[in-house]
Amino acid sequence: MRRRRLVVPSASLEGQQAELGGALHHYLCHVLRLKPGAELELVDGAGVSRAGRIERIDAASALIALDEPVPTAREALPRLALLYGLSRRARTELVLQKSTELGIDWILPVVCHRSVSRPGEPQRKLERWQEIVGQAARQCGRTTVPLISRPTRLSEALAAVSCVERKVLAAAGAPSLARTGSGLTGARDVVLAVGPEGGFTDEEVDLACQAGFCPVSLGPLTLRTETAAIVGLALVAFLGGRLES
Repeated sequence: MRRRRLVVPSASLEGQQAELGGALHHYLCHVLRLKPGAELELVDGAGVSRAGRIERIDAASALIALDEPVPTAREALPRLALLYGLSRRARTELVLQKSTELGIDWILPVVCHRSVSRPGEPQRKLERWQEIVGQAARQCGRTTVPLISRPTRLSEALAAVSCVERKVLAAAGAPSLARTGSGLTGARDVVLAVGPEGGFTDEEVDLACQAGFCPVSLGPLTLRTETAAIVGLALVAFLGGRLES
């Protein structure tokens, strides 16, 4: 039986045992339906990993015996970032989930001119997003959880990614990303910018281009914002070599 991977708080990995309650206990008991003796790999979302096995499960918690820390895996390159124009809740949450499964390292939600969603309580929304990417990381077996920035204006997000090596922006009518590759091969880090419903305005595209972004097309058809983000990240990951074994 394969060893199940579980994302846990960093403090849980500090001793020789980890006691897991709440949502983690529910996941072990009622989703995975694991029993004492089952092998696990516990990770903290930042690269620390420890193998272990379930010693005890009761109605409130599970006790895990921990082995020595597992050596940190080599960093996957290129590092991927997504600058995403905030869309309706369901669409944004789908992008968070699927981008995590595609290996995203950093997500920057941006309030654009055409954004329908306007976060009224940024902290609560950020906590909700962190929960979504944490669950997605656990489901797909990642050892790390992507960083999510607070929702911000486009100009601030562009400044935050100023040091990223390669920058591409999804734009209809631009040269094809699949055909040109936009110089992604061998890049150490790449950021993809995708607009909200209706896309970026001309002024926003100009602002991004001034910040070093290269407009690219994701294909001949008009894609929904969530589809564009997923397709774009898959193309960037493939062209950059991220999907190689």
